[in-house]
Amino acid sequence: MTSTTARDRRPLTALVTANYLSWIGNTMTLVAVPLYVLQISSSATQAGAAGFANALPMIVAGLAGGVIADRVGPKRTSVVADLAAGACMAAVPLLHGTVGLALPALMALLFLRTLADAPGAAARLALLPRVTARGQVRPETANALFSSAQRVAFVVGPPAAALMAGLTGPTAVLYVDAGTFLASALLIMAVPDGGSARQDEAAEAGETKAGAAVARPGLVREATEGARYILRTPVLAAIISVVVCTNFLDDALTPVVLPVYSSELLGGERAVGLLLAANGIGAVVGSFAYAPASRRLLANRWGTFVGCFALICAARLVMVAEPGLWIMLVVSFAIGLASGPVNPLVTGVVERSTPPDMLGRVWGAVMAMAFAAAPVGIFATGWLAQNIGLRATLGIFGGLYVVLICYVLMNRPLRGLARPVGTETPVPEDAATAR
Repeated sequence: MTSTTARDRRPLTALVTANYLSWIGNTMTLVAVPLYVLQISSSATQAGAAGFANALPMIVAGLAGGVIADRVGPKRTSVVADLAAGACMAAVPLLHGTVGLALPALMALLFLRTLADAPGAAARLALLPRVTARGQVRPETANALFSSAQRVAFVVGPPAAALMAGLTGPTAVLYVDAGTFLASALLIMAVPDGGSARQDEAAEAGETKAGAAVARPGLVREATEGARYILRTPVLAAIISVVVCTNFLDDALTPVVLPVYSSELLGGERAVGLLLAANGIGAVVGSFAYAPASRRLLANRWGTFVGCFALICAARLVMVAEPGLWIMLVVSFAIGLASGPVNPLVTGVVERSTPPDMLGRVWGAVMAMAFAAAPVGIFATGWLAQNIGLRATLGIFGGLYVVLICYVLMNRPLRGLARPVGTETPVPEDAATAR
């Protein structure tokens, strides 16, 4: 059977490019904001507070952003979110260079920037299945290209920001971040506007009338619908619970584990840079390799999911033995390589298991849960390393990974991922309204 719709990959190209720009700008900001605060205040405490203000809104904004994307359409949500976040970012150096910028005002702008950015992230994820279908591209390929933006950004963004800050000062990096939001908004404007999924379905059924009010549940109830849908969909509940646990276990690797490991055992800063580079390169390779490998080698999604986390688990257990630099470079690369296929695989499962009119809310819930787990894991890792030692901490986290692998192996809904793509149970038409 041949498609009667002409293939158009330009919207997918625009969306993927916009996602790259957004992630690169975000990772540059992670470096630029602390440097900027240190430049104007010379206070490490204030620099940390600025970073906290920049990250805090992600949990709440993810839930609310998903609702907005489903209500008004992901394209409009993404464009408005990018413009608002870019304006907040540009205001920081503009105010500093003119009337001055007090620290509370800086915190407020950073808070509002992230508050605006989170709905845009959920909206781009909700747009992805539409532009993938329009371009007649394999979902695995589109998801791998889209998800690779985060991996590439963490390899490219921080070094670029540090280099630019050293040459021109951190304010220039803030302008670049604002520019990435503007460019992202312009690119998303080029994506065909399908409106919201709710509006599309209502129009097809002839249920809407000009000027008629559409009854909606309350904002708070609607904001939690994504989480409720995940909990009552077994495969989503299982796969997202694993992702949340691994965020708790793994997100401390870059900011805590590798720096402490390098400082205590490998001689300091040079080793940190090498280990981070190896991890980042591995993640980029794993992300890009998933698209072609998903045709044959990684076609079994359950086997891929188990295999990726088993490799990470093995690498984390090797770290307990406190090997030297060369083995640690292999370990860091292996952890990055194994993490690469996870995001596009999870993205595909969420897309196939969620009605189109709920994608925004479901992705908002996923983002909120993932971002909530990360800071808890980072704090717990730091506290344990300080109080019981690095080796004991690595042993505890390695043991938790073994328990997680056992859960994945025994979980029946996850084993269903072994079925070929396209043979899953279809999403019920009333899934969006089931209570």
